[in-house]
Amino acid sequence: MSKEPIQRSELLKTLLLWGGRLGNARLRELLGMKVTRVSQLISEFHNEHPGWMEWDSISRSYRATPAAYRSKLDASASLGQYLSLVGISHTQGESSNERTLWNAFPDLSVPPVRIFAQVTEAADLSRQLQINYRSMGNPKPHQRKISPHSVIRAGRRWHVRAFCSTRQEFRDFALGRIDSLKLLDMPSERTANEDLAWNTLLDVRLIAHPGLNQEQQDMIRFEYFSNTAARVERCRAAMVSYFIQDLRAATDPSKQLPPEFQLAVENMEDLRKWMFTV
Repeated sequence: MSKEPIQRSELLKTLLLWGGRLGNARLRELLGMKVTRVSQLISEFHNEHPGWMEWDSISRSYRATPAAYRSKLDASASLGQYLSLVGISHTQGESSNERTLWNAFPDLSVPPVRIFAQVTEAADLSRQLQINYRSMGNPKPHQRKISPHSVIRAGRRWHVRAFCSTRQEFRDFALGRIDSLKLLDMPSERTANEDLAWNTLLDVRLIAHPGLNQEQQDMIRFEYFSNTAARVERCRAAMVSYFIQDLRAATDPSKQLPPEFQLAVENMEDLRKWMFTV
């Protein structure tokens, strides 16, 4: 059986739940299809998910019903897909009032296209790369030979996870710090299966910062934890420092205080050996 119907169904589900409605004209614009094909897709989706949509004669589109939102949904993944489908605008330099989704700040983390493509190719082909790299410890371009296995956006930056022949260990390299690179006709020295920190999964237990008063803690629990006492997120050990930094969660609540820090990591002793020094 073709995977296309499943993919189309998931796409329509994403558009319906995050956008609140499905309309023929909007789907034609997003999918580049003709009226009859889009009508067929909507009809098939309606039959697959009875009770999820109701016709709105004013907007001439199908509106999502409460039943649709009771379905299981990978919120973070589907939101990313939704934004990639409909586009998101920056506030700088645009005066249109037709859009409602905006990105408040410019993205400073977009890597050079050629760098991104060649690093991804090396990872896909399991080949080594020779790179000229800059780091905080050695800010002048210097040569490294690496064996990439994954390209990741961690926080505000894109990284490649790779085995470094110079240091003889797996490390993260920021794509924006790669000065130049060359794909080598040599197989990867080490693979992802050998990367212990990459394959180790950790539970990060997040709580409201204990330095907040009770009402403030209750507000944080409402905002982030669905009114529960804490939230536990699974994270690769290699990425846990980036994850905690991006959340701006306190790792030492006695020194990292509100209002700068509103979240805290409760199980730091379980995570400490995987953290890098910032």
